[in-house]
Amino acid sequence: MKKYKSVFVGIGVVIVTLIVLSMCTTKIKPGYVGVVYSLNGGIKGQVLTQGLHVVNPLYKVTSYSVATEQGYLSADSKEGASGDDSFLIPTSDGKTVNIDLEYSYHFDSELLPQTFTKFKGQDGKAIEETFMRGKLKTWVGEVSSKFSVIDIYGDKRTELNANVLEYVKDKFYEYGIVIDSVNVSRIGLDAQTEEAIQLKINKQQELETARLDKEKAEIQAEQKLVEAQAEADAKKIEAQAEADAELIKAEAQSEANRMISESLTEELLKLEQIQKWSGEVPQVQGASTPIISLD
Repeated sequence: MKKYKSVFVGIGVVIVTLIVLSMCTTKIKPGYVGVVYSLNGGIKGQVLTQGLHVVNPLYKVTSYSVATEQGYLSADSKEGASGDDSFLIPTSDGKTVNIDLEYSYHFDSELLPQTFTKFKGQDGKAIEETFMRGKLKTWVGEVSSKFSVIDIYGDKRTELNANVLEYVKDKFYEYGIVIDSVNVSRIGLDAQTEEAIQLKINKQQELETARLDKEKAEIQAEQKLVEAQAEADAKKIEAQAEADAELIKAEAQSEANRMISESLTEELLKLEQIQKWSGEVPQVQGASTPIISLD
């Protein structure tokens, strides 16, 4: 009996030990950190990184994501929203537009103790739902009020997103929340406003097409002018070359004539005549005395 009693005691000790260990062990998921606190003593020690940690069973642990989390304020419930979370934002021309917003964020691990205190121990998901979503709607509207409807609907949406990101980053920083990205993914307009904007966009496109056509015509005209000038220059060069060739030819001929003229003496001319005489005596009718002339 004593032997069995010892076994039962040993098993009991093991079971109690396992229960105590399970109560003292906390698992932090990858991408999260934990803040340890007690109900009467506040935050205890440093934040816990991912993995298993032994924690006093009298303490509690609240987890926060330090990896990027994706969030949506959307009319589409399939994107993780419980219902229609789209919202209205004002514009500089006194109108309002309905938008969907995508955003990503994470918590700054170095500021987590302050974040925990500011939000009275709420975890990251609760902070997103009860604080971040409402503030995003407000702060996006503060930025959009500086843009007109045509700006938001047209080619300045990228600029709007950049301005919103910069603005909300600064606003959320004091809460230990880092905004990684924001994007106005959908803009909903009433039919009248959409038609007016489309007409304006069409006019702008027509003006842009006309401007491009004008520039193209100017470029073609300049090209033709250049080609005509090049052709004229080529003809001028060709004519100049022909004139220079004629001048050179004439100067050469003149020089040759001069040299020939200088080389012709009276004796040389007589010699040429003698060399060319065939030896025949001219036949002359008249007096009986023949006349022979070598001149």
